[in-house]
Amino acid sequence: MATSTHMQCSGPRVTASQLQPRTIRSLVMVPPRVHAPRRAPLAPLAASSAPAKSSTNGNGAALAKEDVEVQYLTKRAADVTRHFPSALGVDDFMSRLEIALFQHGFQNDNSIAMVNLCRDEVTHAFKHKIDQVFGSSFSVHGLGGVLSCGLVGMGAGLSHSPVDESSGKERYVFFSFPHIAIDSKGVVGNIARPGRAAMSCACGAIIKSLGDIKRDGLTCSCKPPGVHDPEDVELSVLKQRLARRLEFEGQTDASIEALDLAELTRVAERTITSDLEFLISKAVDTSKADYAVVTGVQIHNWGQEFDNEEPNMEFVAPAKVYAVINGKRTYLDLSKMPALTPRQIRLLASAPDSHYDVSPLAAEEAVCNTAGPSTVREIDPPYMYSSRQSRRNAKQRMQNFTKLL
Repeated sequence: MATSTHMQCSGPRVTASQLQPRTIRSLVMVPPRVHAPRRAPLAPLAASSAPAKSSTNGNGAALAKEDVEVQYLTKRAADVTRHFPSALGVDDFMSRLEIALFQHGFQNDNSIAMVNLCRDEVTHAFKHKIDQVFGSSFSVHGLGGVLSCGLVGMGAGLSHSPVDESSGKERYVFFSFPHIAIDSKGVVGNIARPGRAAMSCACGAIIKSLGDIKRDGLTCSCKPPGVHDPEDVELSVLKQRLARRLEFEGQTDASIEALDLAELTRVAERTITSDLEFLISKAVDTSKADYAVVTGVQIHNWGQEFDNEEPNMEFVAPAKVYAVINGKRTYLDLSKMPALTPRQIRLLASAPDSHYDVSPLAAEEAVCNTAGPSTVREIDPPYMYSSRQSRRNAKQRMQNFTKLL
């Protein structure tokens, strides 16, 4: 059995020399820009508090604007952490993770990322961030994040890993995340999608599972392993795995009536993590490979309308993060690591090696600031699958053409 230790990275101990070389290159390759002075963020305002008052000094308007932005983003983050206390902005999460894993030998030129997310297109923003760090990843996605690739599918991905020339070892980084939406007003399950007037939801598969399990009961939902609906293979497997996990954790037909979407999403994370660790135990030879496991919940904190002025933001709530080196497991506590500053996040987003054609100006215009314990940045094109700015421009053109007719 592998032994375990814990690594805690306190803020002051993480120095520039510990940053991953890719991060250093990204930060130095972007031309410097002149910014207005920024003041330390204020404590968040309560929901009923009055807006911040402008200062009377020469820079008062800029400082008031900065305070209001921090307070607004902190409130948005609080709506997420109320349900998922460990949540971090996705850029902040990936930056901390990259630094932590680099200390254990994992980087983009010697590792392969094995990524399991839901099939929903809104999860791609997170996958893009993973690919930006580790290169093209091997996908084992399933509906609702259910892990259905099996040993053969897992082995196929592992066989694509780079081989270390000096040690002969392979390195794998396993990501496994169900997802959930919490909109800008804190409503769990709501997400506004481009081109659809009605409010949508996420995760639809977990919402469907929640309704079916409550309707049918745990006993009827716990089918024997291998039994599934041929017309809905992944959904039926997902429901069965969730039902068996609920029964294993002591839930009953009566108690599941109080189950909500946030709690079932946490159950889904524990279920999928357990399934992943079982497959790893069968597929990975620790004498020939080192690996890391990164699991949790992906959270979409988007505006109530896709095209409105509210920033669409992505969060990640890590659950398990650990590295196994030579059979020895070390847990990594990302909450003990400092967040990158907003300036650093902006520069990484516009860096020449960011995989996407983002101009420094576009990166600068995206909302990016402190939000409680994390740094958050809105998800903008090209990370999003549809550009809301392009949609706004198209609407404006139509309005202009109408006036000219």
